[in-house]
Amino acid sequence: MNFPTRKEFPYSRSFACFGQPGIAKNTMSSIVSSVPRFDLDLRSDIVAPASAAVASAVAEAARRPGEFAWREDPIERALEHRVCDILGKSAAALFPTCTAANIAGLLALGARERALVLEDTCHLMTIEMAGLDWLARPRVLSYAQHGGRLDLANGLDQADAIFCLENTHNRRGGTVLNAEETREIAQQAKDRGWSVFLDGSRLWNASVASGDSPASLAAPVDVVSVSFNKGLGAPNGAALAGSKETIRAAVETWRLLGGICRPSHVLAAGALAALEDIPLLGKDHRLARETASAIALLGGFSVAQPQTNIVLISGDELGFDGTRLSASLGQAGLGCLAFGPRHVRLVFHRGIPPDSAPMIADIFRKIAGGQQNDRVSGTH
Repeated sequence: MNFPTRKEFPYSRSFACFGQPGIAKNTMSSIVSSVPRFDLDLRSDIVAPASAAVASAVAEAARRPGEFAWREDPIERALEHRVCDILGKSAAALFPTCTAANIAGLLALGARERALVLEDTCHLMTIEMAGLDWLARPRVLSYAQHGGRLDLANGLDQADAIFCLENTHNRRGGTVLNAEETREIAQQAKDRGWSVFLDGSRLWNASVASGDSPASLAAPVDVVSVSFNKGLGAPNGAALAGSKETIRAAVETWRLLGGICRPSHVLAAGALAALEDIPLLGKDHRLARETASAIALLGGFSVAQPQTNIVLISGDELGFDGTRLSASLGQAGLGCLAFGPRHVRLVFHRGIPPDSAPMIADIFRKIAGGQQNDRVSGTH
């Protein structure tokens, strides 16, 4: 029996069909043909390719056996110490994903007993709340965030809570809180006796864009999560950093859920090497700005000027909703995501050529021209 390779069989499916001659091959062919292929894939920075240094570190680690216990491997321990140094925290732990780190961190801070105070469009609220609700069923209060100003009207009477920040802010187009703004907002929460949690999935981007060190951005918060595969090109992985007590509790929580990384050395090696590429994220920010400016010149598209590597674009003036604009761009070879009813999101990363802004703008120009022709001819 010939089992499929990773390239042939990219998604998990039942192997029941393998006992029937011909069916497995046909099934795999249909799966491969259904996987989207784009000339430029801007759906997310999680598709950023590994650098040569990251690939080499992963390959070297894979050639030796890993340690048996989680957090026992010397590469994993080196990664944790490096994260502590960068973020200025006393303890850190490796997690498979930033979602896992976020959930474990909030549970360690007492999400079962305490309220969660969340910005109304943050990633924790819009994507990860289902897992938190299933595990902890916390009382959730929302707030509005405008730079350093905070509207806590819904949470003023809450005596005990975990206050959550996101930096950069995904839904707002990769916007940045600098160190001063983070300090001001976090202090408002701490004055109420609340803990402060930072979803720093793209904190590296915030640091590069603001010029503030990751440690200064993380200093005002009790616990912070960071990702290694968004933009940095590690195969996977995230970390949670904070006090020794909190990180110990988060690790134990995740161990009980069966989410430990074991063996961890391959994952840790890629993450450790990827941290060296944080300064290179500025190239993604520059390309995002160049592309946004080029598309804005076309007319018909509303483009938010990016602060980091995320660009939000609306085609309202041309009659596009987000889903239709995303589909049209995909058919033209540009992968992106519909982001809400009106916008598409482009996320720039190391896998996008640095001179691609004119090419991307040309795709938008052709789509706009086709839409206008459809309007003239009465088709849609």
